[in-house]
Amino acid sequence: MGPPGEKEKGKEKQRLREGEEMQRMKGEAEGAADLEVKAGSRGRWAGPGRRECTESGGSVWPQECGRPPWEENQQPLGKGGHSSLCRLLVALLSLCEGLGGHPALRLKPSDPRADLDSIISLAKNLLSDTKHLFHLFKSRYPAEGEHKMDTLPMLSMSAVELSSIQVPGGLARLSADLQNYQKHVEWLRRAGSVLRPLELDLGALHARLERLLKRLEHLMFKLSLPRPTDPLPSLPSHGTHWAVVQAGHALFHSLHLYLDWTARALVLIRNKL
Repeated sequence: MGPPGEKEKGKEKQRLREGEEMQRMKGEAEGAADLEVKAGSRGRWAGPGRRECTESGGSVWPQECGRPPWEENQQPLGKGGHSSLCRLLVALLSLCEGLGGHPALRLKPSDPRADLDSIISLAKNLLSDTKHLFHLFKSRYPAEGEHKMDTLPMLSMSAVELSSIQVPGGLARLSADLQNYQKHVEWLRRAGSVLRPLELDLGALHARLERLLKRLEHLMFKLSLPRPTDPLPSLPSHGTHWAVVQAGHALFHSLHLYLDWTARALVLIRNKL
């Protein structure tokens, strides 16, 4: 039996050998795990005591290698999946049949009173523009006295006539008279160099008159009202510079009064719809 120091040294050496053996086994285990992970990406791995396993690129996946990697994320379609798919197809077919069996939806026609509100707004804006252009015309081409044109519409300012206005006759009269004024504005635009400084303003007034007329005619079409058939008057030649200025004063004065009457008449017509 040896001295106590030698026994302690022997035990220490034994512990060291056991520790080295554990480290070696751990390293082998980690190496095998690394090979298995690499096999999932490259399709090939070899475990200790097993024959080589390959993916579908090789021959047949060996049974002892377990489940092939390409089947890891695949889930079989059970009875519940088939029934859900069938229900979805049936629902889609029913929807297609339903769409084919019903007529297309029709938009609800707009309220004529809403159309008239828009026309009233246009008439008031045109009245404001005409008033501004009339003041501009008088400042550029001053002319004292009262000026008239026999071809302009005759306007009655009677309150009785205004209050008794009816929808068909009132809209027809407004349409005919506004066409008359539009023709006079176009005639004044063709006066040449006499009114060239106001050429853009006259063009804008003509365009706004045309817009108001189109909206009015569209409303009459929706209400199944006949359009006026009265012929428009024939206008004279432009004549002298002074004749054109006099015609301009007569036109703007008359149009200003008529648009004021028009806005009032349209409000009464709206209340009778």
